[in-house]
Amino acid sequence: MSKVSTNITLDNDLKQKAKSLYSSLGMDLTTAITIFLTQSIRERGMPFKPTLCVSDPETVIEKNNSQSEQNNGSVR
Repeated sequence: MSKVSTNITLDNDLKQKAKSLYSSLGMDLTTAITIFLTQSIRERGMPFKPTLCVSDPETVIEKNNSQSEQNNGSVR
């Protein structure tokens, strides 16, 4: 597989935080982005479900419980 160089524009703070995170996981940012893109292709979409940020953990738990009940047919 041939490799190409790609330039992207990121917020500097975001880039530094991501580099730090992935470094603690033993990889560089290029590897992390490659994994993200590979998984996107594999799943034919985003490799996670984009959602609105919810700052209250209780709201997240309630939302997940409601979705589970709907998926199990408990809520009509």
